[in-house]
Amino acid sequence: MVITTRFELAAPVEAAWAYLLDVPKIAHCVPGASLTEVIDDKTYAGKVEVKLGPIGVSYKGQITIESMDEATHTVAIKAAGNETRGRGGASATMTAQLEPSEKGTSVVMNTDLSVSGVVAQFGRTGIMQEVAQRMAQRFASCVDQELKAAALA
Repeated sequence: MVITTRFELAAPVEAAWAYLLDVPKIAHCVPGASLTEVIDDKTYAGKVEVKLGPIGVSYKGQITIESMDEATHTVAIKAAGNETRGRGGASATMTAQLEPSEKGTSVVMNTDLSVSGVVAQFGRTGIMQEVAQRMAQRFASCVDQELKAAALA
């Protein structure tokens, strides 16, 4: 399933680009996520808890920055994890592109998500789209506030 999310950041593209690539700095902005280990400068381990309607699920896994294109401000990330309780899992390939906008920076994320286990049995596409949009907006709000604070410092 492909999920597209968009958000705006009130910062120039170069500032937003540098900040978004600093995984240890932004990990706490992902709702329900925590970084548990920096494996190398492109690979990170962590966990995330997600609520899909009545279902709450926790995943433990890792993300890898697969490619970065400074010229087009495009980054590709691969994530994979297993349920901490249960036999399900999730994997995603996400591409984000940043472009200048009137507000500062426009970010478009395309995520190709695959899930198994209880989430696959109960999670309807509509619920997943809704949760992904809500998580993206909360992430954007957190990053936007931190970029504004960094600009003032």
